[in-house]
Amino acid sequence: MLSTPWITCLWPGLSELWVRGRWTGLVWALGFTLLLNVALVSKGVWPELGNVWIRSGLWYLVLGFWLVNSVWMGFRIVSGNWDSIDATIDQLFQSAQTAYLRGQWFQAEAVLLRLLRREPDDAEALLLMATLKRHMKHFNEARETLDKLERLDASRRWWFEIHREKQLLADREDAETESPVESSKTSTDNLGEQNAERGGPSLPEAA
Repeated sequence: MLSTPWITCLWPGLSELWVRGRWTGLVWALGFTLLLNVALVSKGVWPELGNVWIRSGLWYLVLGFWLVNSVWMGFRIVSGNWDSIDATIDQLFQSAQTAYLRGQWFQAEAVLLRLLRREPDDAEALLLMATLKRHMKHFNEARETLDKLERLDASRRWWFEIHREKQLLADREDAETESPVESSKTSTDNLGEQNAERGGPSLPEAA
């Protein structure tokens, strides 16, 4: 499910944004981009905007920003912290998927909830949760999960699956709505037949 391309570590915030889809990663990436652009503009386009100390200070900030991020991400990868998180999430998803395929709805839901507490924006987990909620006939929760999934940037990869799930959800809701009506009609017909067999008055037909 998750992987960490080492090259994304060279741009502050990109690993969090690319791999996990977190808004904090986007903020850091945009902040570094803005700082780098200001330093470039002050150096090559409008050097008259500030003195040499300001221009040098901007480049020191850029270098410091980049070094801190690179050292931090390098430490996380080398120590195994990042990979262990990914591995745990993969294991949870596989466990939830296995329970789902076996029809163990409640066990699958419990595992998915654990996963989503750690990675609230995991697109695959959210899609599986929506499917699970549909099977459990929790239609409102399924729709809310799909709505949350659609708001994620990562949802573009799952466009077909999301719309397919929405259609299946709508069909299931329609079927559940029609079932009580058909059941009530069948019961009424059976009662009328029983009365007719006993010689009693039949039920009045609807106009």
